[in-house]
Amino acid sequence: MKMTKFVFVPVLAAAAFGMQSAYALDVPGPLVDPAWLNAHLKDVKVLQISGPMASFTAAPTYKDVNGKQVATSVSGHVPGASFVDFEKIRVARDENGKKVKGMIPTKEEFEKLAQAWGINKGEPIIIVPKGLSTPDVDEATRLYWQFKFYGQDNMAILNGGMAQWLADGMPAATDNPAVAAGNWVATAERKNILATYQEVKDAVGHGNIEFADARPSNQFMGVFTKKDELSGHLPGAKNMPPDLLTTADGASARFLPKESYLSMMKTVGLNSGKEIIDYCNTGHLASGLWFVTHEIVGDKKARLYDGSILEYSMYEGAKMNDPAALKK
Repeated sequence: MKMTKFVFVPVLAAAAFGMQSAYALDVPGPLVDPAWLNAHLKDVKVLQISGPMASFTAAPTYKDVNGKQVATSVSGHVPGASFVDFEKIRVARDENGKKVKGMIPTKEEFEKLAQAWGINKGEPIIIVPKGLSTPDVDEATRLYWQFKFYGQDNMAILNGGMAQWLADGMPAATDNPAVAAGNWVATAERKNILATYQEVKDAVGHGNIEFADARPSNQFMGVFTKKDELSGHLPGAKNMPPDLLTTADGASARFLPKESYLSMMKTVGLNSGKEIIDYCNTGHLASGLWFVTHEIVGDKKARLYDGSILEYSMYEGAKMNDPAALKK
């Protein structure tokens, strides 16, 4: 069932009010909860990156649990949200004569995407993942990192995503409204949050930079290797696998407090005071670890290796630690 709300407001006055409120609002941090978002829906641009269009327009299902309606499927969208297809936010790019998949688009390419989602200059952005697991939450962090790279600061991720939105009893829309093109433009290219292959190669074997591996432990250990990728991990890297980054002790996968991540980093041997390069296979899961290290922990020297192991494996002589004994 589609949500419909009829409100009569003169068009010009409504547009002016919407722009003023959006430009005036500062998002309170890298994460917001459903109550905050519900109270500010008219003040922000919501981007929902929580699955295919079929899920975006499907009504969630519910069941009665002790007199309370509990969602049994996570679908629909936050009212007013624009649909974002995760498969289209990254591109294949030529890097040093090699074609690497899953890379950040060029400035011009990303501006076209953002404008197609209806974002205007100065507008606060809230990104909504599905919120059922770390990998789908990391779709939101990847988009967040790309916006950050191109100059957007006033933005946040909905903690727990659509799953938490429904769990908190918020309304789900199922329409697919036409989106008016926005005028958002990139205002920077923040290379200080990006690590390139050459920078990673130069850092391997030097103790002044730490590597944080965001892949599952079986990939880190070399027990399981993805096709066309080297086995094991970057020399000296410490593993913070996806299942550590969010908690799913209830209805959704949510980020933890800063203190929890500091404790984890200390346990695995990561020094939050050093420069950290976060990586995975393609820069997807690593964006979640970058979000934790850079935005939640506050290590502003943390960088994301965009090409990650997929790109690193393309170069002859790339050094990896491969505990091959574990395969025997």
